[in-house]
Amino acid sequence: MQQMSLENLVQHVSPQWIHLLRVQERSQFIVLKNGIQTVNEDDVAEIMEAVIQEHAKETLYH
Repeated sequence: MQQMSLENLVQHVSPQWIHLLRVQERSQFIVLKNGIQTVNEDDVAEIMEAVIQEHAKETLYH
């Protein structure tokens, strides 16, 4: 198991996607069951989607 920020994961696997995340989302810590070596772009996209959706619950629209 490995814990790291989403920003570090995205920078390592898919740095071209980092601009899609807000500061709060980038600093979200995640746990990787099998470490970063087994993570691919599809995994990162799924993780990013989950984090964005979780943070969107906190957003109030006027």
